[in-house]
Amino acid sequence: MRPEFLFVYGTLLSVAEHPMGRLLRESADEVGSGFIRARLYLIEEIDQFGTNIYPGAVPSAFDEDRVYGIVYRIHTPEPMFTKFDAYEACGEGYPEPYEFLLRPIDVRMEQDNSILRAATYAYTWDVSRAQHIASGRFNQVASQVR
Repeated sequence: MRPEFLFVYGTLLSVAEHPMGRLLRESADEVGSGFIRARLYLIEEIDQFGTNIYPGAVPSAFDEDRVYGIVYRIHTPEPMFTKFDAYEACGEGYPEPYEFLLRPIDVRMEQDNSILRAATYAYTWDVSRAQHIASGRFNQVASQVR
C-alpha cells in the first residue's frame, strides 16, 4: 500500500521549478512545512547531459541534523508514486542498489510541533564526496541544481 503523505525536500519543492514538482502540486494538497531528522547533501555526478547536481537526504539519529521541507497529501497514491519512483529511479526496471528509496519517516510539523508519519525519498548511496548542506534547507542551494 502506498503512503498518503509525502515529505519533499529538494527538486520536488516549488523553488526548484521542476516539472515533477508541478505534477505533485497538481496531484496533492499541501499539508504544511516541517523537518525530518536527516543530513542534507548536494550530490554531483556526470551523466550523458553533463554535470548533474541534486539534493539527497540521509536519515540521522541526531536531533541537530534536520532537513526542512513540505508535506503533501497525495490525492491518488497510485499511479502517482509509480511516477515518483520512476523520477527517483527506484522502481521497476531500474538497477539495484537504488540511489533513492521511498521510506517512512517522522516529520515534525512547524505549525503545531506535532509529528506526522509520512514517506520521503531517502538517499542511499555514499556521501563521502558530497557537499553537506548544514542548514538542511534546499532553497539555499537550489540555484546550483540542474
